[in-house]
Amino acid sequence: MGDVVAGEPWAPTVTDVARHIPTRTRDTKTPGSDKLLNTFTVNTTPTDAQAQQVIDDIVAALTAEFGDLPQHVGHSPDIAAAARTAVEWRAAADIEVAYPTRNADLNVYPLLNARADTARRTLQVALAAAGAGQVDLIPVSSFPPPPGWGDTSPGSGADYVTNLGGAPPYG
Repeated sequence: MGDVVAGEPWAPTVTDVARHIPTRTRDTKTPGSDKLLNTFTVNTTPTDAQAQQVIDDIVAALTAEFGDLPQHVGHSPDIAAAARTAVEWRAAADIEVAYPTRNADLNVYPLLNARADTARRTLQVALAAAGAGQVDLIPVSSFPPPPGWGDTSPGSGADYVTNLGGAPPYG
């Protein structure tokens, strides 16, 4: 299968992801081989097709979260690089936890996950700086501070908070 790229021009290849987890590229089909292939193939676990599916799923999740990223990589190289890196690290973490061969593999996941989270935040910052993509899902609102008399007037509720002992507030 080789280096098939997901539908986005910025999507990483299986070789890009393999750079982050080279021990996953060990030839598992050839008896006695301990050779690192530095990419995913039919002889690795996961195979190239399985690794590509992980990449495709993450690309889909990323575009669902941030919206369509700029299609022309040349117009936004920082965003393209940040998106590619975010997918690479997330795919490496997901592959590591999905195909463990020993306990140490599971211990590596938190480190890869932290790198993936950092790369995702970097993408978010790059998108915000360029004014592209959907970067804030929660609107931010602010109100002016209340006037000093606003919280103490009768009926505001403030008098009930201070009189939790059961005594009537006005009598």
